[in-house]
Amino acid sequence: MKHLSSDDVRKLHMQLVEMRTRLLDEIHTAEADITAAHEAREGEGRGGSDTSEISRFEELRRSEIEIDENHLRTIEEAEHRISEGHYGVCMDCGKPIARERLLALPTAVRCKVCEESALSH
Repeated sequence: MKHLSSDDVRKLHMQLVEMRTRLLDEIHTAEADITAAHEAREGEGRGGSDTSEISRFEELRRSEIEIDENHLRTIEEAEHRISEGHYGVCMDCGKPIARERLLALPTAVRCKVCEESALSH
């Protein structure tokens, strides 16, 4: 983390906290939507297209929750790397991840070169 100032690390940690807060809000909203849709389906006792539409909506919201939970894990991992002093170091080559890359993507685990290499395989 020597390539990052203490102010950089503080700013990046705050970005991670804000990201986590937004994701938790999104998950809470999606869970409330699922509950409301389920109650609507049960309460109305409808069948056919209404039920299948509600089921598709619930499935979509569950998929969104899963994506958000995966993103939460990457945030927690980044916060752990900060606390361990390994934040901003490429997991593949061990070189520093560019400050600009981290500011754009605080959860980055690879430098640009290694990320491009990983995506091409």
